Amino acid sequence: MSILLASGTSYLPHVVGGLEVNTHELALELNRRGVKTSVLSRLPLRRVDGALRAAANFLRGTDVCVDRQLGYDVYRSRKPWDSLDGLPLPRLVVVQNGKMVEIAEAFVRRGVPAIAYLHGLEFEMGRRRWTATSGGLPFCAYIANSEFTAGRFRERFGIHACVIPPVFRAERYRLAGDRRYVTFINPVAEKGVDVALAIAEQCPDIRFRFVKGWPLRMRQAALLKGRIRRLANVELVERNDDMSPIYASTRVLLVPSQWEAETWGRVVSEAQFSGIPVLASDRGALPETVGAGGAIIKYDAPACTWATELRRMWCDDLYYQQLQQAALAHSRRPELDFKQQIDAFLAVATRIAA
Repeated sequence: MSILLASGTSYLPHVVGGLEVNTHELALELNRRGVKTSVLSRLPLRRVDGALRAAANFLRGTDVCVDRQLGYDVYRSRKPWDSLDGLPLPRLVVVQNGKMVEIAEAFVRRGVPAIAYLHGLEFEMGRRRWTATSGGLPFCAYIANSEFTAGRFRERFGIHACVIPPVFRAERYRLAGDRRYVTFINPVAEKGVDVALAIAEQCPDIRFRFVKGWPLRMRQAALLKGRIRRLANVELVERNDDMSPIYASTRVLLVPSQWEAETWGRVVSEAQFSGIPVLASDRGALPETVGAGGAIIKYDAPACTWATELRRMWCDDLYYQQLQQAALAHSRRPELDFKQQIDAFLAVATRIAA
């Protein structure tokens, strides 16, 4: 069986987020198990390398280019929902993000069955909101990354989705360190950068570290750096492929997301594998992802409410130890067992490919 993991958005190394990391881990493990797995993503034309590849494709008379720098075939197209000339057809396509319906329809027209793996709320939000009824969708099966996502999808279409949370190599995140920072990853508006800055301002005696995530435009980056310079207790660092040093020195992970489509929160689980408590908002699936291994604050609560809870986590050693143990226990729940997750994914894929 051959599987293509498809998305209408850009992929590693151009974009690094929870979806991209999950896709990478899934592709590596499926190939390790002997299931030929590749990735299809959008070619980022705003980047020099993307524009050069698009020009080369035009000269060759093909829509798709391929590279293997990640250890498996990654196909990139200007329009992966339409431009597929030069792409070897798989036995099955798993569509995950960005014009999902259009991508599925393009493959179904070519005789390839499609599974939807729901990592966001595209089906009910924004410009790409799905307008078809359940009977008009081009998918043979549905997987959701959380109970939250599955519930919203069921409310919208009356369809049950198999829940398979994001996959993790837990051993990569089990770390020990000096735990001296409150860490906030991906300082953008959707993830709550304004809240994080306000909390840091109210806690000048606590050290904060902001780790870059999604690409920022020049003006956004300059504005963020200017705001951080005014706070002596906050430092801004680059994201690294190896996040071990970040988590090893994190005492509390701050996740004040304002994003309604926060359908998991990968950094939460990564932190909890090391017993790091999480202070998060109640947006999306975060209460489900955090569980008892942290504290949940209403997303629009004033900064003083956040700061009060953070100080308790920071200063009350007994409370902190209780949260540590709860975080570790939550990270070991069966739903995050790597082998079981891959087995469940393959069970769905095998049924559709049969």
